[in-house]
Amino acid sequence: MKFTHLFIGAALMMAGAAIATSCGSKADTAVDADSVEVAAPLTVEQFLAATDLEDGQDVIIEGLCTHLCKHGGTKAFITDPDTTKEARWVMCMATDSIGGAFDPTCPGKVLTVTGAVRANTVSLSEVKAREEQLKAEQEAGHCDSESKAFGTITALKNRLDSQMAVNPADTTVVLGYYIEATSYTLPVE
Repeated sequence: MKFTHLFIGAALMMAGAAIATSCGSKADTAVDADSVEVAAPLTVEQFLAATDLEDGQDVIIEGLCTHLCKHGGTKAFITDPDTTKEARWVMCMATDSIGGAFDPTCPGKVLTVTGAVRANTVSLSEVKAREEQLKAEQEAGHCDSESKAFGTITALKNRLDSQMAVNPADTTVVLGYYIEATSYTLPVE
């Protein structure tokens, strides 16, 4: 009998300690909203100038949506809002986590996009295949926004030729980086 009372008493003490600890933990881990540091989004210019980007790295980028792919809204192209600069675009690809497409009202608005950096690479054989694919897409009415973001086929061929002149085995080139969007926000209207 004493053992049962001792066991019940110990269990109640442990439960009381757990409750007290968890209550204390909540108070200890409460964070003042003013003290939370949120990383400032990169501008398009900062993103494009970054030399330390890695495939899979998480980033937040902000820019003016200049174009949204009309064939499904899966690609949003953003640039710095300062229109006095030569427009350089960053492509943001929609993922399932944002519903597979961007909101059709994005063009003309500043987007804040969170996602993973992805290297856009191309091989010599892919450049040749892409050349044929682009012809077919243009005939079908697709736009040339990716060329504005990553360069034209002619420019790609020139880059690969220069690269292969130094090392003939080096037949793949990094075109640049894009964002695989896991979330985005539109300005509140």
